[in-house]
Amino acid sequence: MNAEPSRWRRLAGRLVQHASWVLPGAGPWGEAMRHELDYIADDGAALRWALGGLLASYRARLARWRRFGAQASLRYVGTGGVLMLMIGYALMGHASGQPEPLQPVFDEAVCDLPGVSPQVGPRLRCGTIRVPRNYDNPGGGRFKLAVVIVRSAQQPALPDPVVYISGGPGSPLTIYADQQARMPYAPRRDLILVDQRGTGRSEPKLCPDLDYAFLDAAVAVAMDPTDDAMAKRRAAYAAWRGFDLKDFGTRVTVGDFEWVRRALGIERWNVYGESYGTTVAMTLLALHPETVRAAVLDSIYAPDPRPMQSTNAADALDAFFRYCTGDQACAAAYPDLAATYRETVSGLAQAPLIVTVPPEMHVPDDRVSLTSTLFEALVSRLIFYPSAYPSFPRLIAAVHDRETQGLGKVLAAARAAAAAEVNRATHIAVECRDRPHYRDPLPAGASVLDRLDLYGLCDDWSNIGPAPLVPIRTAVPTLVLAGEFDPVTRPSQSQHVAALIGPNARWVEFPRMGHNVSTPRASDGRAFSPCAAKIAADFIDNPAQPPDTSCDDRGAYPLSPEIGGTRYHSRSSDAATHCRAQGPQ
Repeated sequence: MNAEPSRWRRLAGRLVQHASWVLPGAGPWGEAMRHELDYIADDGAALRWALGGLLASYRARLARWRRFGAQASLRYVGTGGVLMLMIGYALMGHASGQPEPLQPVFDEAVCDLPGVSPQVGPRLRCGTIRVPRNYDNPGGGRFKLAVVIVRSAQQPALPDPVVYISGGPGSPLTIYADQQARMPYAPRRDLILVDQRGTGRSEPKLCPDLDYAFLDAAVAVAMDPTDDAMAKRRAAYAAWRGFDLKDFGTRVTVGDFEWVRRALGIERWNVYGESYGTTVAMTLLALHPETVRAAVLDSIYAPDPRPMQSTNAADALDAFFRYCTGDQACAAAYPDLAATYRETVSGLAQAPLIVTVPPEMHVPDDRVSLTSTLFEALVSRLIFYPSAYPSFPRLIAAVHDRETQGLGKVLAAARAAAAAEVNRATHIAVECRDRPHYRDPLPAGASVLDRLDLYGLCDDWSNIGPAPLVPIRTAVPTLVLAGEFDPVTRPSQSQHVAALIGPNARWVEFPRMGHNVSTPRASDGRAFSPCAAKIAADFIDNPAQPPDTSCDDRGAYPLSPEIGGTRYHSRSSDAATHCRAQGPQ
């Protein structure tokens, strides 16, 4: 554990050390005591257990009183007496309910972030903020959160900065400070970046050595989602132990952000959530509305109940196929892309396609069997990224025709993006606390996408925690952004959430965009819409002003099918398009 232990935990460690010194033949006994102490999560219980071990050691030592001279005996008794007085004083403080106070403080440190340009570097302030490990027991240990303040290029800055809440859960953020600093979230306002607990450079580090084991287990299920593969995946996840997962969940994350706000002396800020970050942002709005001036929710990840992942992904693909049908060039090259996709899946189910992949994938013989289920999983990931849309129809057609040239690089890039996106242990720690539906049994014949979800894994990890919230009828001005091809939350679903938020919410849909429309993602190269970024910045600047949604959506990639090595462009795709918006007039 990387969190600094509380003084009670440190005292328990000293008692164990002294007990091992007192008892004859102390080596194995002391080692066993230290090992056992690591498994006691509660600091008060650890202190009581260590004290009991110390008393047992003294009883064993005093039973051999006659073997020692008076001087040696007095030394043990004297040392023990002084130690007992110190313990009594400490326990009085512990029993009186006066633990060592922990205050919200920003501890500034040297910025050692990667890839920071000379233009951005002078604007950064880096440091850590220690937060309670458990807000119900503030004296029971703490975690350090990595925090970066990006000062506005225009100084002095306005007093209400923007706090950006990243997705995942489990995605790092502060290492992308240079890229974030270049986004026009809100001119004249500072930007606050926080690595959520268990992610990036923040504590704790949840089993990073098992991250690739979790990924490999998921890939095995994607290739062949049998009961045996599912059982092996469950075994891989069940191998992890060591943290009390009551210390995770969206409600805990909201507590962390509120602690950060207080540590930085901010009265009100503007909250900008992306993907899972919208879950945190909505819960923060519901619990602390007085601290939020305005909120932007980019690609909502709604609390339960929500459709299964396979349902949303299938709807997103259908929307993409409909768009291809209405696009002149795409329809000419691929008259029925939906049928081609179905035939491709059926063909791979009968005979998988053997694909040569780059050596960095570290697979036997540098060959992967592209099964129907692995292809479905690959396609469901690619629909996230508008940068993949121009070649998406061609990819489906190539696999349909059993062409493998360049396909290995696509598989390698998809795996690398999956590896970079999240810390999987943190992801499951939060999701299993937040989402009851992962305790439901999978229906018979469940899709590979649902088998790749967390069904069947959560019972071994944690109990269900307090649910995330939607800020129903909040007074806080809120902007909701949705992508036409979003496979996580369909536009109709985010529109429904916007309606629940109430009359102060404005909902805007962006054509030909996937999940996350207003900011790029350095970790996976995901494209974004400059139109969405401008609308969001204008909204933060003046939340009372209805946003101008008539800007040309140049961030969306036109479908440009590759035919015989020639790239054909559709005029209709290149034409100016407009956002669909809904909200108070």
